[in-house]
Amino acid sequence: MHRSYSTTFNDDTLKDTVDSIRLTTRRPYRISAPTIDWDSKNTLGSTADIDLDALDAEFERLSFDFRGQLAELRRNPNNVTIRHTLTSTREALIRIKTWSSLLDTSDGLAIVKKTMNEQREKELLQRKYEIDQILKISKVQATVDVCFLMDCTGSMRKYLDATRKQIRQLTDAIVQLFSTKPYLGFIGYRDIGDTMERLDFTDDENVFQESLNNVQATGGDDTCEDVFGGLEAVSQLSWSHPNRILIHICDAPCHGRDYHEFEGTAHDNYPQGDPKNRDLSKLMFIIKRLDITYCKISLNNTTKKMFDEFSFIFGSISEIHVDDPNCLIERVIEQTSAIIQSKIKSTLSSYHNINKQIKSYTIVSKEPDWNLIETYVVNITEIIPPNEIEDLFCPLNVSQTQGHMKIAVYPFAKGSLRFAFYGQFSTDDSSFVDVVFKELANADSKANTFLIYREHLEIQAIAQFLAEQFNNEQQRLFRNFIPVVYADADLVQQKKNPSKIYQVERRMHQEWRKWNNNSGGVSLNEYSTLLQAFSHWTYHITSGRLMVVDLQGVKVDRAYLLTDPALHCDDLLRFRETRTNLGVKGMHQFFHTHVCSDVCAKLNLPLSSKSKSTSNINLFNRSDSLLCNATTETIDDSNLKTTEEQGFQTIDKDQLETIENFELC
Repeated sequence: MHRSYSTTFNDDTLKDTVDSIRLTTRRPYRISAPTIDWDSKNTLGSTADIDLDALDAEFERLSFDFRGQLAELRRNPNNVTIRHTLTSTREALIRIKTWSSLLDTSDGLAIVKKTMNEQREKELLQRKYEIDQILKISKVQATVDVCFLMDCTGSMRKYLDATRKQIRQLTDAIVQLFSTKPYLGFIGYRDIGDTMERLDFTDDENVFQESLNNVQATGGDDTCEDVFGGLEAVSQLSWSHPNRILIHICDAPCHGRDYHEFEGTAHDNYPQGDPKNRDLSKLMFIIKRLDITYCKISLNNTTKKMFDEFSFIFGSISEIHVDDPNCLIERVIEQTSAIIQSKIKSTLSSYHNINKQIKSYTIVSKEPDWNLIETYVVNITEIIPPNEIEDLFCPLNVSQTQGHMKIAVYPFAKGSLRFAFYGQFSTDDSSFVDVVFKELANADSKANTFLIYREHLEIQAIAQFLAEQFNNEQQRLFRNFIPVVYADADLVQQKKNPSKIYQVERRMHQEWRKWNNNSGGVSLNEYSTLLQAFSHWTYHITSGRLMVVDLQGVKVDRAYLLTDPALHCDDLLRFRETRTNLGVKGMHQFFHTHVCSDVCAKLNLPLSSKSKSTSNINLFNRSDSLLCNATTETIDDSNLKTTEEQGFQTIDKDQLETIENFELC
């Protein structure tokens, strides 16, 4: 594969690491015609403006899909979905053939132009509706109830004070990250017979702080405390939002020998257990039925046995590690944001797959014996890398050749959109290399066309090109720059069965991470100032027309190795089949949560905002303490107000931990 990489790596170890995600050696390109651009406003002024090669290529592609669908229908004649797909493909073929015959006359050209405009407007309205739905779902699923369940005896004074003083950080962070205020509740327990503190959920952090001002860290007779009383009070709060998080902070276990290792009665006045005979199983089941995520902050080892018993009944209890009360709310923010993002991802996945049949596979994690696996001859399609930024705004050309593949019978993993299979792959006469083959999960043949796979591939090629340019800029500015590298990817299509199409990439063996998504979500557990700056930079370098998001992959010693990006594009119908392009609104969501860092400043990302609309909208209300700001460029400002505009509080960049340190050249 003839891929060119402009970044030079002086470190041999780093070069070997980056080379590990390259597919094969270079080969000459055999260029095919681009896919036709159906934007009649830009492409259809006269018959001379028609790209006949592209029109012909589109006809050939549809014909190829039609033949594959027909073969599949012969194997499964009762499949109604395939019949519908065949019908729509046939209609598209007839439309192209009809248009071709009309292009000989000016009247025919006018008919074609009108039809294309109507079709485009219809698709544009549909896509705007889909994006609005996605963003509305994301906002609704970001709402959260957070209850602090805390031991309020004398030894917990520092943590009680920290919760009261730092709670505004939690509110500000959730507002910044998810455009919604968290609902805060509090339960403070002490020992049997002591006063129980309780505050039902409120979204006013001032009310929360005032309530905690009246809570004193006092009481407690022996070491053990009335934990069961606190758990009983949990179910009495008004839990009402999609995310329900219980943060249990304690330094002592509950009463009963089953829950601690203390000897005698000096530490436990009730060694036989709860004196009110409350049953742990019932308490746990009630909390579980409320769909609460239980998190513990255990301040010493005396609570280990207690939480082991709790976990045995409740299931998984997430641990938040806190060594210093000054870091308490920072750790809570990280855990809360991760839970919210997981909820959004799960809900959006369900939304995308509603009324869709998912392919039925058994997940098998073990790699097969390749000597027993059949070898298939495949057609290989590769996107030819662009040469300059302007190339990104037109469909990219492809190169085609042949090769061989071996693929495991069962996938080893499933994501929200695709299954991943172990595989081996070779091009021409090269030797086999270990790879991953990715297959779309939707069982509908309409969702498994070559066009959809090609869109995924083109998105990866564009992200790869922009990462190369970003690395060049880093290399110019920083002595110890950290490359951002996208894995090579190709499409393979079995000649024996053309319906079998896969995206192929080299296998990454390190721990998988995700740094941001395509709806503004950013991981605080895996926060990277460099990768956030990369997304920001892609927006800037393309003049607000493109943005690379959904950054995921692996982190090695001195590089980020990424794959499976998403692209926001100002043209909503670009990458329409992959459904991850959220357009200007998606860029807007990124900047709502983006905190500009020193990297943004050193990259000289602009402070000024531009707008094509008559009224200039400042989308990002940032404090002067931030090093730089950014705004999106939009044609219709009303399109940006799907959700209520608010003045968002900033996350202080000092709160965000990152391992990246840079030295200027």
